[in-house]
This record gives sequence, C-alpha cells and structure tokens, in this order.
Amino acid sequence: MKRRYRVLGLAATLLVTALFVLYAARALRGQDLSVYETPRALSGIVLASLCWCATAPMMALAWRGMLNGLGVLRTTRELIAILGITQFAKYVPGNVAQYMGRVGMCLARGIPARAIAATTVLETLLLIAAAGVVGVGTGIWSGIGLQMVRHHVSQLFLVAILVGLVASGLVVFRGLAPRLAKRFSPGHAHLLEGDLFPPQRKLVHAFILYCGLYLAVGIGLVVLAHLLLPNYRHDDWLLIAAFSLAWVVGFVTPGAPAGLGIREGLLLLMLAPMYSAAPAGVLVIALRIATTLGDALLFGAGWLLLPRVVKPTRAKISADR
Repeated sequence: MKRRYRVLGLAATLLVTALFVLYAARALRGQDLSVYETPRALSGIVLASLCWCATAPMMALAWRGMLNGLGVLRTTRELIAILGITQFAKYVPGNVAQYMGRVGMCLARGIPARAIAATTVLETLLLIAAAGVVGVGTGIWSGIGLQMVRHHVSQLFLVAILVGLVASGLVVFRGLAPRLAKRFSPGHAHLLEGDLFPPQRKLVHAFILYCGLYLAVGIGLVVLAHLLLPNYRHDDWLLIAAFSLAWVVGFVTPGAPAGLGIREGLLLLMLAPMYSAAPAGVLVIALRIATTLGDALLFGAGWLLLPRVVKPTRAKISADR
C-alpha cells in the first residue's frame, strides 16, 4: 500500500512539474525578455523572488499557531515543506490542486482531518481579510490611492459589512453548532465536539502574519520597480496596495492557475495613473517571472526540508482554552 502511494505521489509530482513548465513556456512566449537581462533588472527579479519566498515561513508560522490552538503540534520546518511542495500545484488550472495536495500530504503525515479543514477555511478567510486591510491601508498613504478609495467608498463599505458578517458568522457557528447538532442530528454531534476553532489570540497572530506577507511581497515589488524602471517616479504605497488587492482577486477567481491573467490585468489597471502601458507591462511581467521563480525555489526547498520520518501527531493541552 505504501509503495502504491509513493508511485502515485511521484506521478502527481511529475504531472504538476510538466504543467508548470507548460505554463511558464506559454506565459513567456512572444515576450521581449531583453529588458530583463541587465544586472539591475536581474537583481530586482532575484530580490523580489526572495521576498516572495519569505511568505512560506510566515504562512507556516500562522498555520502552526492555529494547529497548536487546536491541540495539534507540528514543527515549522515540516509545515514550510508542505506549503512549499503543494504551492507548486497552484499552476494546475482550477485553483484547488494546491489545497488537495496539502490535504493529502497532511493526512499522510498524521495531521487530523478536522484540524486540516478548520485551519484551511480560517486561512482562506484571514488571507482575504488581510489583503483588504493592507491594500486599503497602504492605498490611503498614496495620493493616487486615496483618490481611488474616495471614489469607491460605497463598495469598500459593502466589503467591510461582508467581512463583519463572516466574522460574526464564525463566532455564532462556533458557539451554536454543537448545540444544534445535538438537537437535530445527535448521531453526528460527536463531529463537532471540542474546539472548532483556535483561540482568538492565535487567530490575531495569524492575521498579523498574513498582513506581513502582503507587505513583504509588496516591498519586493517596490524594489523591483526601482531597479527595473530607474528613470520613473514611483509611488511605493500604491505598488504595495495594488499587489495586495490584485493578489486577492486572483486568489478568489476560480479556474485561473495561480491567478494567471487576473492579477496582471488588475495590476495594469491600478498602475495606469502612475505608468504608461509599456513600463507597466514590463513591471507586471517581471513580477510574474519573480513569483514563478520563487515558487520553483520553494518547491525545491520543500523537498529538502521535508522530514523523511513521519512522527506521530502530538496533542497538547493549551493554557488559553
């Protein structure tokens, strides 16, 4: 049985790798890459890639905290490895392969399904909320961004209401779900026994890390812009805001591998007040190259960091419960 799983895992890895190479070839086909061959441009792409790679430890620390809040103890190294390997699968069309791969790896390494489901849902919601906070927060510091915020006050107000409703819904679900299950479905009530979500302190910690994630990649985009387009005037706050908002739109758009096309289009739209079409296109393509390179580096690092021996999951009694 274990041999069969290893064969299936190898086949899945080869398939994902082939799809990734195909994606990269199509993305770069027909592009004039000579502008990226200067030492300044290459330095900017490498630095932006390293900023992108910094997101894996942040996500792993947030994930580890939420798992610990549910009584599941795992090492940061193992979680970074799982994220690095499975993140590569986001280039498979559908935007779900990376989560399917993460679930498979987690189950194979002894992480309970309930903890996987809870932390995955919370991670998704917190990532979306953090993108909105960082995008709007940094946008306000930009003169151009502040004008855009003022022109879309009503839309932002609706988003704030939606986020509030989601947060309220989680709180209500956490308190009422076990009671409702015992009343209307006693046979399945045991599935909702115990803690459904990590303590609030763990969620706040994860949210702060996710905000740092967007800031890190946004800073990478700022460095890339200054090195790639040295003769242009840059609005650093707008660059960070544009990335955060474009990333979350690509994240929630179904069917687009790694947000392909969605993020680039929105980035071009948001950067239009600062750059003309040509330099904006150069910058956006360079960012895609940097993030693709970063994903490849994370994939390799994941295989190197992944513990070969699966240790049994340890539970802990948390003091903040």
